[in-house]
Formats: sequence, C-alpha cells, structure tokens
Amino acid sequence: MLHTPMEIKLFRKGDIAVVALIIVAALVFAYTSISNADNLQAVITVDGEIVETVDLSSVKEKIVITPDTQPKVVIVAENGEIRFDSAECDDKLCVNTGSLKKGGDTAVCLPAKTVITVEGADVDAVVY
Repeated sequence: MLHTPMEIKLFRKGDIAVVALIIVAALVFAYTSISNADNLQAVITVDGEIVETVDLSSVKEKIVITPDTQPKVVIVAENGEIRFDSAECDDKLCVNTGSLKKGGDTAVCLPAKTVITVEGADVDAVVY
C-alpha cells in the first residue's frame, strides 16, 4: 500500500506530548536553578569552628577574608562565588580548587585546617 503525500503526518499525538513534557521540564529546571541561587551561603570553618558565614547572593563588592590560620590563607567572595585566593602552604591545592558557586561545593586547605562549604538548596543530585 502506497501512501500519498497527504497521508504522511510529520508529528503524531505522542510526539507532541513528549516534546511538551521536555519543554515543561526544562522550564521547571531553569526556574528552580535561578530561585535557589538566592539561598546560597558559604560557611568558613577553621579547625572545626565556624569563623565566618557569607550570604553569596548579597555579595555586591569583593570581600576579602583572612582567617587567623597558620599557614596564612586569603579567601575572596565576589559575584556570588567564593574561593581560596592565596595560601602560604606548599601544594596550593585549595587555591587550585577554583570558585565555589553551587550548594554542596567544598574546598579545603588541610595545612591551615580551613574548610569552605557552600550550603543551600542548589545541591546537585549527585554529591561527592
């Protein structure tokens, strides 16, 4: 049986439903990602004690934090992100971690016993 060009349908009802579900899922994901970014806080601990908490959504200008540690570390928060900017330790692994900007992100300077953890609703499904 041959089909004439008028009988071939480009989309079926099921195809349209799948495309609509994908679009709705993408919009929900985008909305939750944008709204959860406002709830992120960075918690800085030294030797297990909280020394500073930074609301990343309210950081408008560069904030420099220098906790009393040995070796010395410098932490910078700006543009909704936080990072170890410099460290006097030999390996500089904490500096090489880069910027933390999502819930669950963590950076550690073991020699200085300093930990930065980003807390908030923006946690990925897989947490390290």
